[in-house]
Amino acid sequence: MTQIATLFANDINRQIEEVIKVDQTAEDVVAAEVDEYVVTDAIKRHFVDVFERYQETPQKPHEGIAVWVSGFFGSGKSSFAKLLGLTIENRTTLGEPVSDRFLKRTHDAKLAVVLKTINEKIPTHTVIFDVSTDRGIRSGNQMLSQIMYRLFLASLGYSDDLDLSELEINLEQQGELESFKEVYREETNREWDVGKNRTMFALNEASRTLHKMHPETFPMADSWAKANVNRADISPGKLADRIVLLMKRRKPGKSLMFVVDEVGQFVARDVQKMLDLQAVVQQLGVKGRGKHWIVVTSQEKLNELVSGLDNRNIELARLMDRFPLQVHLEPSDISEVTSRRVLAKNSNAEQALGALFEANRGRLVQNTRVQSDIRLPDVDLDRLHASALSLGLGGVGYYPYSDFVHVDVGPVRTWYG
Repeated sequence: MTQIATLFANDINRQIEEVIKVDQTAEDVVAAEVDEYVVTDAIKRHFVDVFERYQETPQKPHEGIAVWVSGFFGSGKSSFAKLLGLTIENRTTLGEPVSDRFLKRTHDAKLAVVLKTINEKIPTHTVIFDVSTDRGIRSGNQMLSQIMYRLFLASLGYSDDLDLSELEINLEQQGELESFKEVYREETNREWDVGKNRTMFALNEASRTLHKMHPETFPMADSWAKANVNRADISPGKLADRIVLLMKRRKPGKSLMFVVDEVGQFVARDVQKMLDLQAVVQQLGVKGRGKHWIVVTSQEKLNELVSGLDNRNIELARLMDRFPLQVHLEPSDISEVTSRRVLAKNSNAEQALGALFEANRGRLVQNTRVQSDIRLPDVDLDRLHASALSLGLGGVGYYPYSDFVHVDVGPVRTWYG
């Protein structure tokens, strides 16, 4: 006797993550997420739209570098945004490029050509994070521009502390960063790239190191710390300027893509945060001219979110222009994705089950059809018939002489009896 477990294409005992975490980047996790990803026709069209716009940017530089991805909880918006960033960057997981894994799931020649062109012609560095959960960024008054800058710095190997990163950037510009690291090692018996993560201690240790290197400029061990701690700041304009500068310095020749999950929740009902987001997108577009992109996710569509902000400073038309690519994942995709991901059968099972169904089609249809003849004394029959038709589901039969409406859950069809 065949066991049900042997009918499925995938191991039914495998671990399936309930929620996709965009900042979970372990190779085995990413590989599993890509290998499990279900690409519906609608999702495929969304990927092609974004990939084509990204591909054409080097030949046609423009400021439309923002993508708004929306969908209800469970719609797959986080998975879509994460895979968008991972495939464009094309990082390797378990010895195989993410793009190759992804294309095995799509079986689409057009998508494959566009994505391969991007990977070959537009090398890209990505910064992917969840703004609602990332450690150290939960302060209620922090702007998205500040959060993006800290994580961008960390992705390039700088400290994510603004004061320490300013020190590194300036020392690097002067050609003294490596000398600083050597003196720091002598002073602390510790590597700077390890010590800088202990921010409270690193600030004073860096100050002592600078005193040792330049006693004439920093006469006391705490001279630098007193003069520079808590002085660094960031704005949308400075963020864009630093991205241009530091990408040329540490990722020359590469474009940049931010993928920021749950931005809608972060900016909802906060006018200042929405204005900050608007300024970030504008500055990245103006100063990057297509080289620096941002993809954000939200449960709400952009126009729905803005309508909830009662403020004249938020101009919907201008915001819509800033996000020329808007992807909305429909609830209808959820059913198809879950069915194909969990219930997909292997080829032998499909043949066996198909033959079994054909052999028993009549009995199965007769015994599984849900149907009813409806008559409501207080409701006009024409009105009842119109209501049934408006659902667009199953069969609807109109029997005016017998005074009832027939409905069932079979194929969509209508008739008069």
